[in-house]
Amino acid sequence: MLKRFTNFLTSLKFGIILFIIIAVYSIIGTVIPQGMDMQFYLNQYQTFGSLMVFLQFDQVYSSVIYLVIVFVFIINLVGCTLKILPLQLKKMKDYIPNKGKNNENLYENWMDIEDIKRGFSKRGFKVIDREEGSYAVKHRIGHIGSSVTHLGIVIIILGALIGNMFVKEGYITLAPGEVYVFDEDGFTFRLNDFYLDLREDGSVEQYYSELTVYEDEKEPREEMIWVNNPLNINGMYFYQSDYGWASKMQITCADGHVHQESIIKENPHAFYEPEDLTVFLYGYFPDFSMDMHGNPVTLSQNVRNPAYAVVLYNEEGYVDSYIVEPGQPIKYKDIVITFVDSVLYTGLTYRQDFGYYPVLIGSIVLTLGILLSFYFYPKYILISPDEIIPVTRQNVWGFTIKIKKILEELNKVRGNNQ
Repeated sequence: MLKRFTNFLTSLKFGIILFIIIAVYSIIGTVIPQGMDMQFYLNQYQTFGSLMVFLQFDQVYSSVIYLVIVFVFIINLVGCTLKILPLQLKKMKDYIPNKGKNNENLYENWMDIEDIKRGFSKRGFKVIDREEGSYAVKHRIGHIGSSVTHLGIVIIILGALIGNMFVKEGYITLAPGEVYVFDEDGFTFRLNDFYLDLREDGSVEQYYSELTVYEDEKEPREEMIWVNNPLNINGMYFYQSDYGWASKMQITCADGHVHQESIIKENPHAFYEPEDLTVFLYGYFPDFSMDMHGNPVTLSQNVRNPAYAVVLYNEEGYVDSYIVEPGQPIKYKDIVITFVDSVLYTGLTYRQDFGYYPVLIGSIVLTLGILLSFYFYPKYILISPDEIIPVTRQNVWGFTIKIKKILEELNKVRGNNQ
C-alpha cells in the first residue's frame, strides 16, 4: 500500500495534475486583485466574495493551499528524479542502444571499418570496441538532461517561495530636500532634485531623481535614478515608478497669522479641525485649461498657467468649488486658504528579493538541462563488419543525414589518397 502511494506521489501523471493546478492558481492570482481588504471582494464579487476569501484567492501566492500544492509538486519532482537518475547515470557509463526497425544501415562495400572508426573519433565521437561489436558515442551526458531540468525547476520554485516569504518592498514619495531613513538597512538618502525631460509637444519622455546616499561608515555618494535605470543599495533596488506635484497649502487668520501649513502629495485631503473643514485638492494643473465638458485639464507639465481646483467640505457636506492661481486666497468664515506653490515629487518603488539569486541559479540549471535534453542528447553509431547504424532517441532522421555527410567526406579523403 505504501509503495503504491509512493509510486503515485512520484509519478509523471500526478506531476502533470499538480502542474495544471498550479497554473490555474497562478491565473487566478493574476486575474483577481491581491491583498485587498475583505469588503472589496464582497462588493466586487458579491455572492462569491466570501468564498474567494475563504479559499484565500485574495492572497493566492502566500495561501496555505498554494504552498501545500507547490510543496507536493517539489516532492513529486524530486521523487521522480531520484527514480530515474540511477538508470541515467548507468547509461552514461555503460549503455548500448538496440537498433530499431527504422534505423538505416549506412554501410557500403568500399568502406574500411577501421578507417571509419578513426574518422568518427576525429569528429568528437568516442569509439569503443567490444567482442560483440564496436560503437561510437557522443554526448553521453545528455542522458541526465531531464534530471538536470527537474533540478532547475525545483531551485526556481524554492527561490520564488523564499523571495515571496522574505521579500521587502514598498513605495515612497519624496519632494526635493526630503530625506528617507532605512534604519534596519543602515542607509539614508536625500532627494536633491527631481525633474522631467519633456518632448516638443509637452508630453513626458523621461524623469530623473538626483539623490545623495548616506551609508553607515561610508562617504556620501551622488546617484541618479531614471526609468529603466534602478539604484541598487545593498541588494535593495529602487525603481523610478511615477511622479506628481506636491502643493504647499496655508491656512491663515485675518491678521495673517499661519494656523496650519500642509504639503499635499498622495493624499489630496487636508483637515482643519477648528472649523471642522476638509480641503480637497481636486488637482494641480501646471498648464491649466478646460476641456469641452468644462473639466479642468493640463495641456502639458510645463508651468505656464498654473491653477488649483479646490473643493471645501464641512460637517454639513459640500461648501463650494474653486479654481485659483498660486497665492490667490480662498476665504471661508474667518480664515483664508492659500495654495502657495507646487513642486514636482518623485515616486520610488523599492524591492529587496532574497529569492533573486536562487531563481537565477535555477534558471541557469534549467537552461542547461534543456540544452542537454534537446541539443546535446546521446548519439550512438553501431559498428560491425557490415553495419554502420546511427541510433538516437530523437531527431533520428537529422542524425542519420549528418552521419551520411561524414561518410561522404571520408570517402572523398579515401579517393584523394588513392
